[in-house]
Amino acid sequence: MEKQEIRKRFLETFNVRDMKEINDYNVIMNNSKSIRNYKISKDRIYNWKKRGTKPLSIQVIQEAERRNYFRNYKIKELEWLSYLIGYNLGDGNISRALDKTWFYGVNTDLEKMIKHLVKFEVKPKIYTYKINNGKMVVSCRVFTRLFKCFGAIEGDKSTRNYNVPEWIYNGKRRSKIKKRFLQGMFDAELSNPKLMKKKRFSFQTMSFYMCKEINYIESGKNYLNQLKSLLYEFNITSTDVKKEREYIRKRDNTRHIQLYFIIHTNYINLSNFVKNIGFLYTSKRIINKKTTKEIHKLAELNKLKELKYKEAIELRKKGLSAYKIAKELNFSKDLIKSWIYKNRKPNHLSKKSNSS
Repeated sequence: MEKQEIRKRFLETFNVRDMKEINDYNVIMNNSKSIRNYKISKDRIYNWKKRGTKPLSIQVIQEAERRNYFRNYKIKELEWLSYLIGYNLGDGNISRALDKTWFYGVNTDLEKMIKHLVKFEVKPKIYTYKINNGKMVVSCRVFTRLFKCFGAIEGDKSTRNYNVPEWIYNGKRRSKIKKRFLQGMFDAELSNPKLMKKKRFSFQTMSFYMCKEINYIESGKNYLNQLKSLLYEFNITSTDVKKEREYIRKRDNTRHIQLYFIIHTNYINLSNFVKNIGFLYTSKRIINKKTTKEIHKLAELNKLKELKYKEAIELRKKGLSAYKIAKELNFSKDLIKSWIYKNRKPNHLSKKSNSS
């Protein structure tokens, strides 16, 4: 976003009463002519002109200007801002009063994010409410309003219509900004791709959930489809968006539904996820180097199978037998037979053709 647009959005975070006060203050302080025509109390004018007091809204704007918030941000700055926005949308929020920004997670993970926040001249504070599990708050009216400008959502996200921020979603394909956004989102919320104990080197699916109040279901589906679209740019496939359980939220007795999609964990897809996105600041979701190496190795084997399968189908159309095809391709005769006689495909291909 250009600096003029950032300033415009920042001013839009103020309510009607605040905007009137901002306009009144600017009129009084910048107008040397008679002020009798303005419906502003004499006490307020005296305080502003003689005592030097300022409305809170003016203080916030001037502090934003002092911190140089209204500027054209460098790409590297936008990348880390994108990560913070992604994490906050995944597991965080900003207060309705626009004075606090919250991030939830493991304390040691939250500590790693502080270095990106302090660049905005804020002082994050971490509170622990379980063993090594807590929340981080940035208590700052100026930063919270800036954060909203870039796409953070105030209040209860389950009762809000929102999308992936335009400056991220409509940006360059496979950009680092999009990668950081997805990393932040998945550091906060994606399920852990654990190895399944009773199956040979297979992984649990990675599920992404969100809860929406019943009247905001379509908004939630659209948002999840945007995330799926971003993943697809990085050659990562996933299931359609689905509904899970419906429940009554106790605190306000409203009906909510869990929406989710699943990222496929076949070797090629998992390899693309680890290589193109991966996790950044999360101790809950770790794929060690040995496992990563094996995933990439098996992914290459599956890519070879995919290539051989396509070649085998073409050779079969020319009338060649399984034996001759296997000899021609220098590949397993048993696999060739299953492909051309039993109409089977490599496991990952059927999922790939039905995914986006």
